[in-house]
Amino acid sequence: MFKKLFTMTLLAALLIGSPKGIEAAAPYIIDRSALDKGIITVAGSDLNDTKAIVRISKDNNKYDYYLTNGAQYPLQQGNGTYSITIAQFLSENKYKVVSQESIELKMDDENAVFLQSIPMIDWNNNTKAVAEAKRLTSDAMSDREKTAAIYSYIVRSIQYDYAKAQSLDSGYTPDLDAVYDTSKGICYDYAALFAAMARSLNIPTRLAMGYEASAPATFHAWNQVYLKDIDQWVTIDTTYDAARVQNGQDTPMIKQAADYTITQIY
Repeated sequence: MFKKLFTMTLLAALLIGSPKGIEAAAPYIIDRSALDKGIITVAGSDLNDTKAIVRISKDNNKYDYYLTNGAQYPLQQGNGTYSITIAQFLSENKYKVVSQESIELKMDDENAVFLQSIPMIDWNNNTKAVAEAKRLTSDAMSDREKTAAIYSYIVRSIQYDYAKAQSLDSGYTPDLDAVYDTSKGICYDYAALFAAMARSLNIPTRLAMGYEASAPATFHAWNQVYLKDIDQWVTIDTTYDAARVQNGQDTPMIKQAADYTITQIY
């Protein structure tokens, strides 16, 4: 449903330079104060002036993000040892490593990371959809009921934006207020909107990317939600279901996980 963009792929950038001995002179500092929530932030004097990336690696998996001031970066691959690499732009697809550190993550609740605001699910208490989520779920008694209320709102209210899907720039991330105001978006917008609304209600929610069985060549985004009452992650796809519901078709909220192939999770 959309192109593979920078924040959704394993960056093919060439990282130049040895990390040995660079920490003392590094222009960036990794803030570990929120490791109990599974996130880090990066501080630096030239964050607004220098194009840079942060690469978060664990085992054989790598996630790359543009480095921006104040952004929270998730350690979403569970407890264990992560390598954090910061690299500054040189030219074309080349970056120079300026800092590299290891972080040992030992969270009591590994699902806590899926409650946070991160670059592709950027929300706070002033986000319009967050206020809408509170209104929609004011009478809900369980996480499942809250999830169903958010799901129903999105699949009935948000229209797929075909023009946007064809015109996105590299590095696109959803503007949740814009999606809410226009009631239009692509699958990335649907999934980010759903995740922000559910996370704001303390429901662990993942934004997953990859492929769905009925369209195996189309890169797609959807959600996984942790329901405490059944102690299970369930799969929800508001994009495809919006098309079905808006065409008068019945469809179950919870999908078969086997129909989805995940390449990234946020």
